[in-house]
Amino acid sequence: MAFGRALADLFFPRLCMVCECCLRRGEVYICSACLADFPCTDSLYQAETTVLKTFEEACRPEKLYSLFYYSKYSDYRKLVYALKYRSGKKLGIYLGKMLGEKIGRQVGIQGIVPIPLHPKREKKRGYNQSLQIALGITEILNIPIYDKVITRTRNTASQTGMSVVERQQNVRNIFDLQDCHSVRGKHLLIVDDVITTGATMRSCVETLAQAGNIRFSLGCLGRTWA
Repeated sequence: MAFGRALADLFFPRLCMVCECCLRRGEVYICSACLADFPCTDSLYQAETTVLKTFEEACRPEKLYSLFYYSKYSDYRKLVYALKYRSGKKLGIYLGKMLGEKIGRQVGIQGIVPIPLHPKREKKRGYNQSLQIALGITEILNIPIYDKVITRTRNTASQTGMSVVERQQNVRNIFDLQDCHSVRGKHLLIVDDVITTGATMRSCVETLAQAGNIRFSLGCLGRTWA
């Protein structure tokens, strides 16, 4: 088994997702040097901050948990690209576990809702990257995942390059609530890969709020500096 692994590494070396250097024994996805320079965000992002202020007060999330600062100029953006476009199911779980460790157990979250993809997009990709992140989080925190409570009814265009207003219009009324009873009265963590303006998260939260008496927090891998 060890010989087979060594032979595979010789002809098909495992590379760091960030710097693309060869991984050493014991390293997974990210090399030690890139982990040491990881652009970690603050432990939590309180409700008075910019992104969360865009939510209606009645359903404003309490906190935003994130793993790293996301920038199109940073090599760490490659993690999100690999997660979405390079068969990154296991990578999603790995990064989700990192996020779960950062969130910690003493936050009172009672359920995780991954942002759903439209069925056509999920079929094309083969998985929902937000669900993979959620699976990693629950491995650490042992919190149930509610991935059937809402569905995505419209296959929206990519939001890359859109303004804040365009993003909000693009994701308006794109979710349907399927099951209000299982989440009513709970503190939910809504999970996505990246938060920029928060438009998609806001649309999701507004839909889930119809279930009644729900508290919200947000979780993501990357968020912008704003």
